[in-house]
Amino acid sequence: MNKKTGIVVLFWNDYQKTITCLESIFKQKKINFSLILVDNNSNKIYSKKILNWLKKSRKKIILVKEKKIYEKKIFKSSKNLFYIKNKHNYGCGLGHNPGYQFCIDNKFNYIARIDNDMIVPKLTINNLIKRMEKNSKINAISPKIMYAQNPDLIWWRGAKIGQNLKLQRNFGSHYTKGHSDNKKYSGLINSDAIAGCASIMKTDKLKKIGLSDPDFFYGEEDVELSVRMKDSKDSLKVDLNEKTYHYVSHTVGKNWAKTIYYNYKYRLLLIKKIGNRLDKFFGYSFSIIKFLLSIPLLFNNYYSSRFLQRYFALIHFFQDKYGKYDRVNYLKINSFFSNVSKKTSVFDVIKLITKFKL
Repeated sequence: MNKKTGIVVLFWNDYQKTITCLESIFKQKKINFSLILVDNNSNKIYSKKILNWLKKSRKKIILVKEKKIYEKKIFKSSKNLFYIKNKHNYGCGLGHNPGYQFCIDNKFNYIARIDNDMIVPKLTINNLIKRMEKNSKINAISPKIMYAQNPDLIWWRGAKIGQNLKLQRNFGSHYTKGHSDNKKYSGLINSDAIAGCASIMKTDKLKKIGLSDPDFFYGEEDVELSVRMKDSKDSLKVDLNEKTYHYVSHTVGKNWAKTIYYNYKYRLLLIKKIGNRLDKFFGYSFSIIKFLLSIPLLFNNYYSSRFLQRYFALIHFFQDKYGKYDRVNYLKINSFFSNVSKKTSVFDVIKLITKFKL
C-alpha cells in the first residue's frame, strides 16, 4: 500500500498507557505509516518518560515546526516519529488539530486518530484502509471497540443520533455498559458517527470540511466532526470484523463528577451545533425540566451527587462558556469537582455552591 497514512496519537499526563498504545502501533503490518505524537502540554515527567522509551526503542524523533513541509523520503520509514508539543492543554478535539494539519500539509491520503488509551491489533490499520480503498464512498471508518480490561465485551459498535440528540443520551448503538461479542456483530455497517478514539478519515475530506471544532473541550467533538464528514448514508462505516481495545475513561481520570459535567454541557453544545429547531426546543427544555425536577429530590444521594454538574453545565452553556473557558479554567474545574462524589449530600451541595465559584 503506497498511499501515505498518518496515525495521530494525542496524550496528556500519561506515559504507561501511551507507551502501550505506541507499542501496538509500531507493530502494525502490511502498511507504511507515519506516527504523529501530539503532546497536549503534559507535565515534563510524563513527556520525558515517553521520549526516553522512544529513544531506547531506536525510534527517530523528529520535532515538528509549525507548518513545515518535509521531504518525501522521510516518510518511507515507519521508525520515524513526528513529535508536536502543544502550548496548552487544548482538550480532545482541538488538541488533535495540529496533528491533522501536519497530515494535510504533507499531503497524506489518510489520517488515523488513535487515542493513547487504545491497543491496536497488528493488521487493523491495514484492513480498515483496504475497506476504504475498495469503496470510494467511505469518508471515514472505525473498528469495533472492545474493553481492554475485558476483551470479550463490546464497548462501541456504531452510533445512531436520531432522537438521542433531543434526550441528550449516548449515541452508541447499545445502552448497556458493554455486552458480549458474537457472530451477529460482524461485517461492514453504516453509522451516524465514527468513534473519535479509533477512526480513519480521508485527508481530502477533512481538509474540505475543516478540523475539529474549538468550541468543544471534552466529549462530543467526534460526533460534530462526523456530521460534517457525512455526505451520504454510506460515507461513515464501522467494520465489525476489526477490533481495537480501549481502556475506557482512562483519559479523564478518576474525577467522576467532572466527567458528568462535561457530558451534560457538551451534549447541549452538540444540540446547538447540529440540531434543528425541534432538537433545540426539546433538547434545551428537557435539560431544564430534568434539572428542576431533581431539586425536590435532593435528599436522595443519587440526585444530590449530580446536582452541581447539571447546575453548572446549564449555567455555563447558556453563558457560552465552552472550549475556551474550559481550557483556561481546567485546573479550577478539576479541583472543584474533585469535591463531589456519589455520596455528596444536599448539605454538601449547599456548602460547595456557596463556598466556590466557577
